[in-house]
Amino acid sequence: MQQEKKFDFNQTIGFILIAILFGVFYFLNKPSEAEVEAQKKELVQKQEQAKKQEQLNKTATTQAFQTVDPTLAKDVEVSNDKLKVTFSPKGAQISDVQIVGYTAYNDKKDGHKDPLHLIKDGSSKFNLSFKTKQGAVLNVSDLVFVPQVQKNANNTIVTFTANAQNSQIQYIYTLGDSYGIDFEVKTQGLSNITSEKNVDLAWTMDGFSTEKGKDQEKYWSHTYFQFKGNKDIEYELFGSDEWEEEEAISWVANKQQFFATVLSNDEGFKTTKGGSKNSDKEDLTYSKHYHLNSKLELKNSEINSKFTWDFIPLDYKMLKDYNDKGFQNLIDFGWGLFGWLNKYFFLNVFKWLASVGITYGWVIFLMTIVVKLILSPIMYKQYRQSALMKVVRPELNEINEKYKDPKDAMKKQQETMAIYRNAGINPLAGCLPALLQIPIFYALFRFFPNLIDLRGVPFWFVDDLTAFDDLIKLPEWVPFLNGHLSVFALLYIVAMMIYFKVSGSMDNFQMPQQEGMPNMQFMKYMMYVMPVFFFVFLNNYASGLSWYYLVSNAINIFIVLYIKKYMIHEAKIHQIIETNKTKPKKTGKFASKMQEMMQQAQEMQEQQKKKKQKEIITLYFKFKNPLMIINGFFIHLRQ
Repeated sequence: MQQEKKFDFNQTIGFILIAILFGVFYFLNKPSEAEVEAQKKELVQKQEQAKKQEQLNKTATTQAFQTVDPTLAKDVEVSNDKLKVTFSPKGAQISDVQIVGYTAYNDKKDGHKDPLHLIKDGSSKFNLSFKTKQGAVLNVSDLVFVPQVQKNANNTIVTFTANAQNSQIQYIYTLGDSYGIDFEVKTQGLSNITSEKNVDLAWTMDGFSTEKGKDQEKYWSHTYFQFKGNKDIEYELFGSDEWEEEEAISWVANKQQFFATVLSNDEGFKTTKGGSKNSDKEDLTYSKHYHLNSKLELKNSEINSKFTWDFIPLDYKMLKDYNDKGFQNLIDFGWGLFGWLNKYFFLNVFKWLASVGITYGWVIFLMTIVVKLILSPIMYKQYRQSALMKVVRPELNEINEKYKDPKDAMKKQQETMAIYRNAGINPLAGCLPALLQIPIFYALFRFFPNLIDLRGVPFWFVDDLTAFDDLIKLPEWVPFLNGHLSVFALLYIVAMMIYFKVSGSMDNFQMPQQEGMPNMQFMKYMMYVMPVFFFVFLNNYASGLSWYYLVSNAINIFIVLYIKKYMIHEAKIHQIIETNKTKPKKTGKFASKMQEMMQQAQEMQEQQKKKKQKEIITLYFKFKNPLMIINGFFIHLRQ
């Protein structure tokens, strides 16, 4: 048997004495405040000395390239009929890019009245960096270059050179007659400075806000890129995403709503990181902050890389012919069917109508008419279905009054379907026209805010068809409306409600609830909520879209009134129903399947009823008690 351990007093005293000795030792050896302060100063001095040494190494390397006469290092300005470009000798940077023929929106001047700059005041910085043999990091953007300008034929060549004792770095820019600038980086004797195998590439850019609708501008601005050897493009979403790719990338685009700054590399960017970030809400100068990091591989210890800078307006027709890099895909017209509708239908219709020479506001008006003419057969069928449903409503009400008992739900459903069948009504057909118009709705949602032709174009009280109209001002504290009421959006909502009234859309949602059919009462409430939702959305959206929807609904009202008066009046509806009753009924696969399922459900219900009756008879013969029969009868009723 194991003996129980007892408390060891001597051992406890020993532990206490050891703890006291440690405490006394720590107290006696604790440094004074003066000693602690001296240690801190020594640490700071060491850190400062290390920084100074690093700066000296960097300065020594940099100064080797900066023995430049200040009079020789001046800004260089070049231009063609599309771009005005300024180069700075500090880092051989592109310091200013103005796109000729376009203007930027100015809140204070209330319109597109400022020159449009994609780069200004050092908003873009391109830098190559590497470690020197002394251990310092050399940033090429810190060097001062000497420029040399040459002109031949249609090209202007600007060569920036930074020389050292046995080394040379050159940035060579060539501006032709397009929106692009060829850019070449060359070095000689770089092995005298570094033993690295790669050079770090970094590009940062602050995208100037050039549009009236700041929130929309941020929404449509992203970083795009294309994999080398692939025509498809990728992009990060919603302004704060980061992307990282090991695969070579042909070009990277800092896209704004209507313009893009694109940097291409013949060999492709490798080991690439990039992304963008929305500017602060209060910041009205910039919309986005972009960044790109990559690596350039040295060949024979030298840099010999060819790039292209493109500063392009996002005009689809122009970009299709611009080059074969797929820049036209930077315009977010939507994917799949939606993009196809915009690129090959709406854009062509718009350009065709605009060729007449009328203002773009009336072009949108005519385009709406064209679309409505195409959709008029669908609209006719939709209204015809609605009118038929309205006529048979009394019969449906009778059926609902006849079969109030939930046990008769199957019979009610069968008789309801019989009325639909005899009248030639397909309950699901009413949804088809709406479904067919959804692609058009979404396509136009992408079309108007991305059509550069409408940018800055006024129409009546609207100063820009790609932004909201703010004729009616509101206090900033009003939620969701951003300090204004869009007149076009308001008129569109009014036209929508009038259309609901004249078309009888509201009446259809007053029909009794049918078994297995959507809740019409809920849909009725949605018909009232939907206009409010649309208004909040369109109030801050492109006024061109609101104008299109306004015209579309106004046309809908006239079409419905015409159909009601001349094509489908009440007498004709009754005639159609009577004619449909005499026609042989063709049952489709879906209807046959539904009927078969209903019959099976009814048979199961009858079988369950018979089973319950059998159970009651069984109870009688088992107990021969009338009370048991009565009790079983009431149980049957409850079930």
